[in-house]
Amino acid sequence: MIERRPFPNTQALRVFLCVVQEGSVGRAALSLGMTQPGVSQHLRALEQQVGRPLFHRQGRRLVLSKTGQDLLPEARRAVQALEEFVQAAQALHRLERGRVELGASTTMAVYVLPRYLTEFKRLYSDIRIKLESGSSERLTQRLLQGEIELAVVEAVEHLEGFERQLFYEDELVVIVPPEHPWAKKEEVAPELLAEVPLIVREPGAMTFRVLGSALEQAGLEVNPVFYTDNHEVTKRLVLEGAGVGIVSNVVVRPNVKVGNLRALRIKGMELRRLFWLFYPREAGNPAAEALRNMLVS
Repeated sequence: MIERRPFPNTQALRVFLCVVQEGSVGRAALSLGMTQPGVSQHLRALEQQVGRPLFHRQGRRLVLSKTGQDLLPEARRAVQALEEFVQAAQALHRLERGRVELGASTTMAVYVLPRYLTEFKRLYSDIRIKLESGSSERLTQRLLQGEIELAVVEAVEHLEGFERQLFYEDELVVIVPPEHPWAKKEEVAPELLAEVPLIVREPGAMTFRVLGSALEQAGLEVNPVFYTDNHEVTKRLVLEGAGVGIVSNVVVRPNVKVGNLRALRIKGMELRRLFWLFYPREAGNPAAEALRNMLVS
């Protein structure tokens, strides 16, 4: 049975390499800023761990034994690997390298986060970012399973082991083309929604849930003519004159700015959407921590 020996410590390997280079304990001690007994102690400990002598004495010089010759390349590789490990760890701490995996609801991933991530990349050009979009439910599960580090989601109150901070507040608005009779209005009465062809997100989407909850509280029923799986399709249908759409306000801001769509509030209805940033209570990734700080600053 092969005897299992403890691993040598890094300092002992450094001492070994220095003695090889200098040819004597005395010169190695001067080079390392150690005492000669200290150098000798490291060499003895290393030889005990190896189980064989690493040097033979020839006059005033130490020369490598056959075992020492065989282990010299491995010692160099081990010390180099550790130095690279330390350099990599320092680079992570200085945000000179690293990666972050971020999940966000589709609305945030498409319409809000790109400007934050662009600025983050400008500040930390060597950090890689993976942005995953999807439903809040799916991203919450991926966060809990450790598959993403940060998540911007909606309608999640508490996650064990995670903190949350409000990231973005939005609201649902009615959108119409400039030629529509409502285009000059600031807001529209909710009961009028039952009188127009309505274009909304598909059942199950958070936009649909927020709208449905508000309509139910108001005692109103609507009959949409189109259900879509994303806001861009909704906007396109409205631009083509297919009906009146309901989307998040942030979605339509670029269109309002250029003037091809108008956004109206729905009078007297609570249609807020709150998006929360969830992050681990115990920070472990400097890059993720830096991105979190940017998102909530």
